[in-house]
Formats: sequence, C-alpha cells, structure tokens
Amino acid sequence: MALVSISEASRLTKKSRTTVHRYISNGKLSICTDENGIKKIDTSELLRVFGAFKSVHHEQSDTVINEQHATPNGTSETNKTKQLEQEVEHLRQLVTAQQSHIDSLKQAMLLIESKLPTTPEQARPVPAKKSWQFWKK
Repeated sequence: MALVSISEASRLTKKSRTTVHRYISNGKLSICTDENGIKKIDTSELLRVFGAFKSVHHEQSDTVINEQHATPNGTSETNKTKQLEQEVEHLRQLVTAQQSHIDSLKQAMLLIESKLPTTPEQARPVPAKKSWQFWKK
C-alpha cells in the first residue's frame, strides 16, 4: 500500500497528530522511514488500527454503490472514472506542493551555504599563545 506522512495520516483518519504520535509511541501503530529519512505510515497500518477512512470520497462511493443497483453498468463506470480523475488531480496537487516545498528547501540550503566560511582559517579561530608558551609553534 501507499506510505503517507503523519500529517496526512491524521487527516485521513480524522484523528489529531497528537493521537497518531501517541499510537506510534505506544506501539499500536508502526512506522517506517522513506529514502529521505522521513517518518511515514503505511495506509494498511492505518486501516488496521483505525478502520476505514472517514472522508468525503467514501461517502460519495457509498452513493455510487447504491446507484449501481439501479443504473446500468455504463453509468457506474463513468462515476468510477470521475472519482479516479479527481483522485489523480488531487495527487498531482500534492506532488506540486511537495515540489515547491523541495524548491524552498533548496533555496534555504543555498542561503545557508552562502553564509558559511569559505576557508578553514575563517571557520576556526587561532587561539592566542600565552607568554609561557614561547617554545610552541
């Protein structure tokens, strides 16, 4: 299944971030880290612990299921297609938001790097010698 951030997990389950963190620290909910070292939660874990997600999309899917019994297959497939298109658009928006976040982090990193000293002498001040240390170089 998919990996989501702790914030996204709290949004999907309609629980606070504090509750999600408490479940993690109590060992009720397991986490993993992605290739960037960011803590992620598998959506199957969320389903195991909290049950089905409570979101607007599920309410719509219940309506679609009810309509499937009364409508021909073509209409139900159209509804599923629309839902999938909405989900794809939502995922594109998430990717765009993440890209802009990555770009802002790159800018911050460049700013930090520009403020770092360029030579090792600037990085470490030379301690002054005491008068009794005349024999040391």
